[in-house]
Amino acid sequence: MQIFPLRAYISDDIGTLARIYQQSATELGSPYYSAEQIEIWAGYPQNNSDEFEELLGQGHTLVATDDKNKPVAFGQLHPENHLTLLYVLPEFSRKGIGKQICATLEAIARSKGQKSLSVTASKVSKGLFEQLGFELIEEEISLRNNVAFERYNMVKQL
Repeated sequence: MQIFPLRAYISDDIGTLARIYQQSATELGSPYYSAEQIEIWAGYPQNNSDEFEELLGQGHTLVATDDKNKPVAFGQLHPENHLTLLYVLPEFSRKGIGKQICATLEAIARSKGQKSLSVTASKVSKGLFEQLGFELIEEEISLRNNVAFERYNMVKQL
C-alpha cells in the first residue's frame, strides 16, 4: 500500500476538494445510485458552496496529497467521535488512501479520549467501513431535495 502525505485542510483547498467530492460522487457512486441521486449528491458543493466551505472548516479535516502535493482525497472528524466527508478521486480509489485517512482520524479520536467512532456511510463506502471494523447500527433513508438516499449508521468501538 502506497502512503500518501496527509495535511490539515486550508481554505485554499476549497475548489479542489469540491471537485474531488463531485468526481467521487459521480464516478464511484454510479454503480449504486440513480442518475437523479448522483446529480443531487455530486452537485452539493457547487449548489451549497458556503455551507460546504463551512463544513470543511469544522473539526479535523485531513487532505491526502499526491507526489506533486496536489489533493487527491479528504476526510473529516467532526465532532471528535464522528467520521465524515471521506472522498477520494476515482483514479486514486482502492489504493488505501481512504483507510489511511480513517486510521489517522481514528488516532485523533483516541487521543481525544473517545471510546467509539461513528460514521454515516453511503452505499459506496459501507464496505470500506466494514473492513475497518465498523458495525451496522441501522439503515436510514435521508431526503435531499426530496430524493431518498439509503445510508448506514455504523459504529466502531475504540
